[in-house]
Amino acid sequence: MSKLPDPFAFGPLALLEKSSRERLKKLATKRQLDVGEMLIDERHPLDEAYVIVDGTMRVVGTVELRTLAIVSAPSLVGELVFFDEQEMAASVVADTPCTAYVLPGTELRRVMDEQQIFAAAMRERTDMWLADVFLKRQSPLRDLPSDIVASLASQLRPRMLAKDQLVEGSDDDWYLVRRGALEPVDGGERTEPGDFIQRQRGVGYAAVGETWLYELRLTDVAREIVRYQARLREINDTLGDRSRVKLSPNLTIVHDSRLGGALVRDRHNRAVVSERVAALIPAIDGHTDVTRLTELTGLARGPVIEALAVLIASGLANDESRWPDFRPD
Repeated sequence: MSKLPDPFAFGPLALLEKSSRERLKKLATKRQLDVGEMLIDERHPLDEAYVIVDGTMRVVGTVELRTLAIVSAPSLVGELVFFDEQEMAASVVADTPCTAYVLPGTELRRVMDEQQIFAAAMRERTDMWLADVFLKRQSPLRDLPSDIVASLASQLRPRMLAKDQLVEGSDDDWYLVRRGALEPVDGGERTEPGDFIQRQRGVGYAAVGETWLYELRLTDVAREIVRYQARLREINDTLGDRSRVKLSPNLTIVHDSRLGGALVRDRHNRAVVSERVAALIPAIDGHTDVTRLTELTGLARGPVIEALAVLIASGLANDESRWPDFRPD
């Protein structure tokens, strides 16, 4: 009989010595969550972290009223409290029935003190999560399509600067300060930790003490926007009146006015569409063509095509009419 995999042996937890991981499991308490039940309330964070071993959860900014991420098992959430980052925390809600283990903060801190490699991995993971959340919550890029923001978050470049070191870069690049601060060389407003600044043309910036930041280049932003627009145009050009689009299996639709529409997602992909588009989703079955979809919704052909293109570009649907049915002789 094959041995079941260790549900705690992933991500930074996989770096722990086996004895430490076993001790964490013994001290953890199991929690079952129903759909819609809150695991973490960002307004009242507890001194705990959570290992999700089954199910899918939604990370929500309850202040900005937007979905920030979808996390599926196995996943670790809630570790921000161990790095004094409560102000960037978010609420976590079960999208499916979930099983999670609650890790006490005192024990997790002790393990981080004992095993520096694990602590460094947790810090790095937390910094990347904060950068990703910042782009989606507070940055000027937050209203771009979610796949663009996710791609840009992965392209953030970490940089460490010594005291008074000048920041090299191009005009219009963006910086997210994690620790320390930046200030214009010729005087001006200081950029504090957690703040986002776009480099002004002709202005030099220097580190105030040892400073850690993430850099995002304007060329990366422009490239991702152009890539996404080109992808949508390409899909639009392939869709005609007789096109039949089929949604991926096991989709979940979340109707929430705070999203500005309906969230359509599977385990790996997501897109926000209007409620009128969401209403036609049952008819996006691979058999109903574009002409019929416009009749069912009362929408013009253009918005229907655009909505289908967004679903396809997000990996949530396929154009079935491009692949003729196979019929054996």
